[in-house]
Amino acid sequence: MIDLREKIKEQYKKLDITEVILNQINKEVKLPSIRLNSFSEIRRKEAVMEALSWEKGPDQENRIIHELYLSPDHYVVGVAKPGKEAHPDYRGCRYYTGERKGEKTNNPNDMHPFILKSGKRVGKNLTFEDMFESIEGLMRADLFGLELMGMLLFRAAFMLDHKKNTNGNWRYQPSDFIVEMLENRIPKVSGMPIRVLLHFLEVLSLNEDVKVYSLGYKDFKKDYGRINTLLTFTHLIAVLLNRRPLSKFAGSFARPPSGMAPLPKTKITEYFPLLSNDWNQTELII
Repeated sequence: MIDLREKIKEQYKKLDITEVILNQINKEVKLPSIRLNSFSEIRRKEAVMEALSWEKGPDQENRIIHELYLSPDHYVVGVAKPGKEAHPDYRGCRYYTGERKGEKTNNPNDMHPFILKSGKRVGKNLTFEDMFESIEGLMRADLFGLELMGMLLFRAAFMLDHKKNTNGNWRYQPSDFIVEMLENRIPKVSGMPIRVLLHFLEVLSLNEDVKVYSLGYKDFKKDYGRINTLLTFTHLIAVLLNRRPLSKFAGSFARPPSGMAPLPKTKITEYFPLLSNDWNQTELII
C-alpha cells in the first residue's frame, strides 16, 4: 500500500498538481468518519420513495417526463416513465427474495433516464457499455480529471453530496470547487458537459435502486442498487488510472451481483488517497 501511495504522489508531481491544490481537494472530498452504508440508508430510501411516486404514462409510446437536473447551457437530465422493463410482457428481470425468488418478471417501476439539449434528445438509449466507453475516453483526455470524477462517483454512491431541495427531495449537488476544476480539465465527454454526465450517472444509479427495491431488496443498508452501480464505475476508473489490475475488474463480473464489478469499499483510500481524512493516511470506517 505504501508503494502505491508513493507512486500516486509521484503521479501528482509529474502532473504538476501542487500540495496546496491537493490539500484543497482533500478538504472538499475527504470521507467522514462514519459508516457510509448507515449514513446513506435513509437518503436512498427517501429518494426511491419519491421516484415511485412519480406519475407514469400508459405505455412506452406515451411516457411522462420528469425533469430532475437543468443546466444553464440548456441540457436537461431526467427520467421518463414507464421504462422498457416495465412492459407487462418483459421477462428480463428476476425476483431477488421471497417465495418468488428467481422468477422471471418485469420491473413495474422501471424508468428511462434521458438527456435533452434544447428540448431534443441527446444520443441513443445510453447503456452501461456507452457509459464505460465515455469514461474510458477520459483517460486520454486528462488523468487527474479522471481521478476527480472517480472520487465524486464514490461519494455519490453513498449520497454524501446530496442536499434536499425546496420540496424536501434529495438532489445531487457535488462540490462546486471540484466540479469546476473537473470542467476546466475535461470540459466535455462524448460531446456533453461533464456536469451533465455526472447527473446522468446519478439518475442511472437511482433507477438501479428503484429496480432492486421493486424486485425484493428492501434493506437500504446493503450495497445493491446505486452503490454497486457507482462503485463499478469507480472500479473502472481505478483500473484506467493503473491503480487496480484489470484482471480484478474483469473477474468481478463473474461473481454476484450480476453485471456489476464494484470496487471494494475498504480499498477506496488505497486507490484514491485524497478521499482520506488525512490524504497521507488511509483510515476509513465502512
